[in-house]
Amino acid sequence: MKFLTYLKTNQFVCITLLLLSINCYASVVVTGNRIIYPEGARERMVQFSNPDDAPYMIQVWTDINTPDSTAETADGPFVATPQMFRVSAKSGQVVRLTYIGKKPLPKDKESVFYFNFLQIPSLKQSDDGKNKLALLITSRLKIFYRPNGLTSSPDKVADSLSFRLSDNSVEVTNDSAYHASFGQAKIVDGQDNVIMVIPTAQMIAPKSKGKWSLPKSVQQNGLFINYELINDYGIAEAHKVKLN
Repeated sequence: MKFLTYLKTNQFVCITLLLLSINCYASVVVTGNRIIYPEGARERMVQFSNPDDAPYMIQVWTDINTPDSTAETADGPFVATPQMFRVSAKSGQVVRLTYIGKKPLPKDKESVFYFNFLQIPSLKQSDDGKNKLALLITSRLKIFYRPNGLTSSPDKVADSLSFRLSDNSVEVTNDSAYHASFGQAKIVDGQDNVIMVIPTAQMIAPKSKGKWSLPKSVQQNGLFINYELINDYGIAEAHKVKLN
């Protein structure tokens, strides 16, 4: 099988007008939805699986926080081995992720980086010679670099969070040494009646504050926030706390 040539996003608009069919591919998956990298670890294994009936080429890179990064512009302090590989149909591949950073990282809190992988689909023999465009999918996972010696536990992050209602936003304070990654969040009353779903429940960095914008102002007293906190295993844990 042949593999489709990688096309950059900014070329898609012009080329699409000339093509007869468009396919979107995203079949290869990674075990887990986050990578925990302890300080001093030699490497971490990232498991890829391909449940599809066709092979894929995978390209891997890391970045510091650049959503539109590519393998050519990768600036993360990690190296993936191999950086490009073929995953056969109904098969898998292990990638070794190694920290190679030279810039000192904070010792009193986590640092976050990003692991990216691009899926390049194979071209069936029956499609050879046909005009086709594959919209290639880049997937993105967080890498949490965790220094040694942190006194608190990642299981206790919820105990270090506080929430304050302020105008059209919720101010979130994270006093822990870990990133607080959220799933769903909503404002409820004392009987758990939903007052408002919060559409902007984004991750809050350790020892910092952040604001979640609300669709409209909330004036009621005695309100609570129901939220999901994502743990090290990617599982959403439910919590409820009073809004100050």
